[in-house]
Amino acid sequence: MDFKDPVHKKVIGIIFVVFSAFWLIGFAFYDQLMDFILDMAMREDDFDPNVLWIFDIISSIVWGIALLFFVPRLIIGIGLIGEKKWANIPGLIYGVISLLNFPFGTLLGIYSIIVFTAKRREEEDY
Repeated sequence: MDFKDPVHKKVIGIIFVVFSAFWLIGFAFYDQLMDFILDMAMREDDFDPNVLWIFDIISSIVWGIALLFFVPRLIIGIGLIGEKKWANIPGLIYGVISLLNFPFGTLLGIYSIIVFTAKRREEEDY
């Protein structure tokens, strides 16, 4: 199998876009769910409004993770689908980072490393 074929990079790009969109939608759902839960809790008489800052910090951390990992991976995925050269190195970096996300991210990371480090057939002869 020729891993230097551009189809493999497009497959990785599609997976990056789908996974990133899935996680961003999940984070948006989580944020709306927490707003609903806090709104319901504030209606209770014994609710202490001094604890709201904890939920603000948690929400900020969640969206910080989303902006740090999933938005760039979405952009890189779009670049890989469009066969842009600039997306190759960041695609490899995010492939290595994906190794931590067991089990699907590990498979994606291994596949990304194989694809982005593959040598052309001509280079293998020397």
